[in-house]
Amino acid sequence: MTGKIFGTSGIRGSIANKVTVDLALGLGRALGTFLDCQGVVGVGTDARTSNDMLCNSFVAGVVSTGVDVINLGGAPMPAVGAHSAMNGVSASVVITASHNPPTDNGFKFFKGGREFVRSEEVFIEERVNSGEFAVASWKDIGHISRWDIRQTFLERVKDFVLERGGKSDGVRVLVDAANGAAYNYTPDLLRELGFSVITMNSHPDGYFPGRPAEPAPRNLGDAMSFAADSDFGVTICHDGDGDRLAVIDEKGRFIDQNRVIALFARDEVEREGGGTVVVSIDTSSVIDELVRNAGGKVIRAPLGSLQETFSSNLDDIVFASEPWKPIFTRLGLWMDGITGAARIAQMVSEQGNGSCMRLMKTVPEYPILRDSFPCPDNAKPLFLPKVKELLVPRISGVERVLEEDGIRIERKDDSYVLIRVSGTEPKARLYVGAKTKKALKKLEDIARDVMKQALEESKNP
Repeated sequence: MTGKIFGTSGIRGSIANKVTVDLALGLGRALGTFLDCQGVVGVGTDARTSNDMLCNSFVAGVVSTGVDVINLGGAPMPAVGAHSAMNGVSASVVITASHNPPTDNGFKFFKGGREFVRSEEVFIEERVNSGEFAVASWKDIGHISRWDIRQTFLERVKDFVLERGGKSDGVRVLVDAANGAAYNYTPDLLRELGFSVITMNSHPDGYFPGRPAEPAPRNLGDAMSFAADSDFGVTICHDGDGDRLAVIDEKGRFIDQNRVIALFARDEVEREGGGTVVVSIDTSSVIDELVRNAGGKVIRAPLGSLQETFSSNLDDIVFASEPWKPIFTRLGLWMDGITGAARIAQMVSEQGNGSCMRLMKTVPEYPILRDSFPCPDNAKPLFLPKVKELLVPRISGVERVLEEDGIRIERKDDSYVLIRVSGTEPKARLYVGAKTKKALKKLEDIARDVMKQALEESKNP
């Protein structure tokens, strides 16, 4: 294998031609080399059918360098991320493809509770590509042990949540676990917190028989119907490894991710009396509005790069998130749909008096647009500079222009336009947000016109 291996969220791909046993072995050997042939690595997996195959190959690679391994077995991503921050642990790795189809698998690396930053990923890539690995002598090969992290992790999360509120008096919660790794984490945690919990898709199954692993509205029809026909205060849905959180209210309506992020961010800023919230570039300005009113500030980072920000600004960061993936920085630096599930349920119980709808009335709901367009890879280098050249002069009331990951133009009325190119597909993506449908449509029309012209000129420079 040559070239870039890591994407915006670890390594993912088909087990037939990308995430193979050969790659797994090389990644294990590269990680052990990165750790200078010493220390302890934790390894957990989600429920995919290829996990044992890849885990055995990866572990063999790690111990061949003299590094010990703690096999965590089936464990959701948040638990594996938390493990990497425990005393005596050098790094932890979860074998998962998150919300990808069952034919895929992948790897995500953690150190000190956060995902690997790009410089660390580059070291792993260079060693895998070159085949230059450290090799332990026969008497120094690493040892393998096993540990179930579940109870330790749940106790830690429960303590964190109870610092922010009390136990419920029996509010009913529906949990759709997606046949994934959080199947016995979130339901049990919520029961410990006093909720009455009903589950669906709550046995681990790498075929994902209940629904596709991504908790997008198009995949949550059963949960939405069940919620609408029952008396649940809130419905919570996960992906395959538990780092994602989707929320459905008691009428069966999907709650936009930006509003969930804004809710969590406002709460943490208010508790801290200020602070910084870090969100990905593709999030909406409702977050800015609530955080600003609570006395905090928002900074945006490229998609898949929140961990880079943590390395320089950690003390002041009180919350961070990409869509679906909250990070409660006072607990740790990993994306955590399990803790998010507990917090949203607790807030529904206390602030919403048992009603998700009542809770979410405190967060404005503004129109947003997300769309994508074909953009050949060979046109991408010229496309974004051309977009900036054409778009900025056509937008009035500009407050600032961000270029961390695409071109994001923010206006003084909190409306915005973001155009970025996909790192994995031949596409360009468009995001528009405004406080009224009329304002959104005006920005949308300008953006579509600019994208069309920029693409034509990028194809024919």
